[in-house]
Amino acid sequence: MKYKVSVVMSYWQNVDVEADSAEDAKYKAVEAFDITKADIGEGEAYDITSIDKVKYVVRNHNHTVLGVFDNEHDAEKDAKEYRDQTGNPAYVDKETANES
Repeated sequence: MKYKVSVVMSYWQNVDVEADSAEDAKYKAVEAFDITKADIGEGEAYDITSIDKVKYVVRNHNHTVLGVFDNEHDAEKDAKEYRDQTGNPAYVDKETANES
């Protein structure tokens, strides 16, 4: 059987910034974050979904799975909603289970 599993890895890094407010500090810290200097935390798997038949998978520009749908119409609707809300790209991939 073929499964689609979303995996979230946590990374952390202490970042010192100068800012006028806590909100500004949060923004600047995210911008200053350097993945090459970050510590890796434990990962977590969720949304384990069997895709024995054709599924339509919506992914964002980072290849994060946003949703898995049984039909292309619902997948395209979800991708459009993500693009409209975030301004970031979202793609629909048609996937089928491997026949063995």
